[in-house]
Amino acid sequence: MQQKPGSKSGGLNRRQFVGGAVLASSATALSASSAVQAASAGAVECKVPGCDYDVVVIGGGFAGVTAARDAQKNGLKTLLVEARNRLGGRTFSADFEGSPIELGGTWIHNTQPFVWAEAQRYGIGVVETPGAVAEIMQAVMPDGTRTRLTPEQVIEAVMGWEAYCAEARDILPRPYDLLHNRDAALEAEKIRATDHLHGLGLTPLQVAFNEAMISVIVNNHAREMSYLEVMRFHLLGGGCFPTFMDSTTRFQVDGGTTRLLNSILQDGGPETRLATPVKSIHDLGEKVVVTTSRGEKITCGAVISTVPMNTINAIDFQPPLPQGVVEAGREGHPGQGIKLYMKVEGDLGNFVSFGAHLPLSYAMTYKQGADYTLVVGFSAGAEELDAYDEEAAQAALRQHIPEAKVLSLMHYDWVNDPYSRGTWATYRPGWVEKYYDQFQQGSGRIFFGSGDHGEGWRGTIDSAIGAGSIAARKASDMLS
Repeated sequence: MQQKPGSKSGGLNRRQFVGGAVLASSATALSASSAVQAASAGAVECKVPGCDYDVVVIGGGFAGVTAARDAQKNGLKTLLVEARNRLGGRTFSADFEGSPIELGGTWIHNTQPFVWAEAQRYGIGVVETPGAVAEIMQAVMPDGTRTRLTPEQVIEAVMGWEAYCAEARDILPRPYDLLHNRDAALEAEKIRATDHLHGLGLTPLQVAFNEAMISVIVNNHAREMSYLEVMRFHLLGGGCFPTFMDSTTRFQVDGGTTRLLNSILQDGGPETRLATPVKSIHDLGEKVVVTTSRGEKITCGAVISTVPMNTINAIDFQPPLPQGVVEAGREGHPGQGIKLYMKVEGDLGNFVSFGAHLPLSYAMTYKQGADYTLVVGFSAGAEELDAYDEEAAQAALRQHIPEAKVLSLMHYDWVNDPYSRGTWATYRPGWVEKYYDQFQQGSGRIFFGSGDHGEGWRGTIDSAIGAGSIAARKASDMLS
């Protein structure tokens, strides 16, 4: 059996991570390189006296690429700096055994205004993931019992989700204004998602279903997420379960996230530098000095930082970051799980199976081939599953599908990537009261545009595009 990336191991080391990243990067390096070369041709003159650039954008994910496009199109000489050897941030289009997959952020929907507008702008459609509308739905209960759900049991499970979120509209009437109903929201965000779940008197099936769904949303154990965060996702997804599922697991960018990212980049044409980690960002009052890890100093009128929450403390900011931002970055958002693709022998059908207590808490059909099935599964983290070990992955999948024979694997280790240190961001219980106001603060000539913060679809492609666009507007207003 073949592994991609990595090799069989009981644990992960730096060599495995770097080797795996190189293997995965080869799938998209050419397209990213072409986009960078094309984008670098659209330079304009710097308007800020004594500076190299008007704006320097740190981070080449969707937030950074959007911010750089908008700043450049606003007539500002813009430099986009990315630490990795590719663009995309926590999105990553790749090839797995001849099939296109997404190793990071994947799904978009018309309930997500920023990303949907960009797809429409560039004439990019969507393709569907089969497992989002599965023909077979299975529950694996804590006692190990596997139950193929009847239509009545599917309704029972969904009604349990609706019961869980029954107070959502009262507590969070405006999901893009998290603290509009401040007292109720702050009370709800102190409650662990699982504490609310176990206090509702739901059926065992409903409890199992809700816990598995929440585990996928947080990409960790469900207890690591707040009750408020679950309601936020529910309401953003239309306030009903079918639309919520369509919003989060059904529609992918036709041609991959790289296609959309490159469209945004080429439209703006900012100068772009890859493999350029940033060491420090110092606001001197009349200008900002960005120092790279190689010691190069770049001066600019404004910086837009789109650096992920879990890595922001790796950069020396002057003036210092707000204490709450430092503490949250040190603690880390709870997105520490695994998204694992498995090529499995034979046609397993169009299925979804869940069990929050299992190493794979959720697994579903990603693609059905003539003699194989691509399965995408989610795990709470490396302590639950060694995603580099095919035997461990097969054992985990067989708890859902006993006859499954795994032929090969592929995943990307976002947790050990020094430029992400995690997957998508949600907030831990208590974070809104402790940190939320500080997450919203800028600092002089330094603007923050990470999709890990802010309102709406936080932690998604949509929130990244929105955050980058807003930060670019603020920087442009200051420099105009």
